[in-house]
Amino acid sequence: MHKAMVWGWMAVLALPAVAAAQGSVDAQLWAQVVATVRVSEHWRLHLEEQPRWHQDMSESFQVITRAAVGRQLHERATLWGGYAWVAKPPGPGVTHEHRIWQQLSATFPVAGQWTPSLRVRLEQRFQDGWSDSSHRLRTMGRAVRPLNDSRSWSLATWNELLVTFDETGGGPWQGVDQNRLFAGLLRQLNAKTGLEFGYIWNTSKAPASERSHAHVAFVWLNLTL
Repeated sequence: MHKAMVWGWMAVLALPAVAAAQGSVDAQLWAQVVATVRVSEHWRLHLEEQPRWHQDMSESFQVITRAAVGRQLHERATLWGGYAWVAKPPGPGVTHEHRIWQQLSATFPVAGQWTPSLRVRLEQRFQDGWSDSSHRLRTMGRAVRPLNDSRSWSLATWNELLVTFDETGGGPWQGVDQNRLFAGLLRQLNAKTGLEFGYIWNTSKAPASERSHAHVAFVWLNLTL
C-alpha cells in the first residue's frame, strides 16, 4: 500500500514539470460537492455545487451549479439529462452562463486491480453577448485502484478532453477547449460518503494566444443517498 501511494504522489508532483516553459501559469483551487439520490430502482437525481478560485487561489472566478435526472440503463450504465448555471464571477456584475447537458456514464469490469469508467457529456451553452449557442463534447476516462483490503483508500486518476464543435461570435472558439489530467487519492469514509483529493493539470489554448496552464488543487465530496 505505502509503495503504491509513494509512486502515485511522485507522479502527481512530476506533472507540472511537463508544462511548457512559455505561456501563462496560475494556481487554482476547485471544490466540488456531488449528491446522487436514488429515487427508485432505475431513477436517480444528481445535485452538484462547484466553486473555483484562481489568481493563485486568491479570488473566486466561477461557481457551477448542476442538477440532472438519470435513468439507469444497466447496472453499469446510466443516462443523464440536466441543467447547469455558471456564475462568472459570483457577486456584483456576475455573468450568467446556462448549459443544457446530456451524459452517458459507464463503469467497466475490473482490469487487474483497476476499475475503469467512462463519462461522455454533450453541452449546449448559452450566455448574453454570444452570437449563438455553443456546443461542446466532454469525454473523461477514469480508473480507480484500491490501496488496501478494506478499500478505504484508493488511487484515482482521470483525463478529460473538452472539444467545442462550432465557432461562436463573442464566445467559445471551435476546437480543443481544455484538457484536464488528474491524479490523487480517494478516501471512502463510509458506504455512502467518499472524499477525493489531488492535483489537476488543466491546459487550454485559444487561437492566436499562448497556452495557459492551471495547476489545480482539487477536492471532491461525493454523497450517495
